[in-house]
Amino acid sequence: MLATCHVMGSRSQTIDTAMRNPLQGDYRELGKMVPEKVAAFGKAGSVMANDWTAIHGEMLDQGRDLMSALFSWPPNAARMARIADRGSRLALEMSLAGGRAMAPVHAAVTANDRRLRRRH
Repeated sequence: MLATCHVMGSRSQTIDTAMRNPLQGDYRELGKMVPEKVAAFGKAGSVMANDWTAIHGEMLDQGRDLMSALFSWPPNAARMARIADRGSRLALEMSLAGGRAMAPVHAAVTANDRRLRRRH
């Protein structure tokens, strides 16, 4: 969040300078703003889609095992252990998915922050 504030402040000044005096604009920096966002959020979307696909597959497997346990009474201890383990893994994977999705955006923002701080 701190890096985002610095990057936004720095780039707002860059935009302001270019608007007030177009001949003095930093068009190299201005040209980076949109493409890097598209790249970072594209990577984030790809990570999210991969996580959703994997989690969805695990949930389908979990449902299959739960239905199988339901129809084979008494429940098999190994199957019940597998169901419990998968449930724990699913909970963990779902809790980590957001951080993995944001990692490409975080990497882009912190790289910009470091670069812009060196420039000023």
